[in-house]
Amino acid sequence: MLPVFLLAMLTLGIFIRMASVSESLTHSLTDELGRVAADGQESVHATSFTSELTRRAEDENAGDIVSAEVAPFAHRVSHYSAKSGKTYGDLIGASVTSGVNLGWPNMFGVAPKVSVTAVCRAFTGVTSAGDKMPLSELEEGADSNIVWVFPRAGEKYHAENCSVIKSVPKEVLLSAFIRGAYTPCELCDPGSAPDGSLVYIFSAKAYHRGNCFLVERFIIAMDRDDAKTKGYTACAKCGGG
Repeated sequence: MLPVFLLAMLTLGIFIRMASVSESLTHSLTDELGRVAADGQESVHATSFTSELTRRAEDENAGDIVSAEVAPFAHRVSHYSAKSGKTYGDLIGASVTSGVNLGWPNMFGVAPKVSVTAVCRAFTGVTSAGDKMPLSELEEGADSNIVWVFPRAGEKYHAENCSVIKSVPKEVLLSAFIRGAYTPCELCDPGSAPDGSLVYIFSAKAYHRGNCFLVERFIIAMDRDDAKTKGYTACAKCGGG
């Protein structure tokens, strides 16, 4: 029983150390994201954020981690939630992955890894108070103003049921829900990407990386007024919703 007991204690020690490192990395990540979110109106260069977070994670966990890798970094992106059917804008997110230094000789030669992901909304403030919204508009719901556009090509905005976008993938953030609801593409292997990565979903229950040859064009959701401000005009087929 002694070898079994020692093995159990060793395994427990590994999990405790990994949990401690994970908590410390989460603190570093959320603190840096909070700082960026507070300055939500300012643009942030991905390289500078990545290098600063990497330096901080390695300094605050000196001796406990082998190295820290930050990827990806998304700044003020829109995310369509297939679970809620809603689109959330101005999101900021990143993931940190690191090997854990166990503090004793590693017989397998490979350091176990921990990965943490955080997503928050940028503080962009209120642009205008406006007049009180009438009850009739409240009953319509916020989603009635959501339209879909091609961010890289196209000049029109479309309704959810428009035939033009029926077979086009939607851009979403990779999450546990997406992994559970959709299957990873066998061609581009998006399953190995960390949570928070931008992936693309079809109605065929699969998700893909952006460089997959199946993803030539994709759509994102935005408010109809924002689409008009950006120069998009209503689709002739669906009227834009």
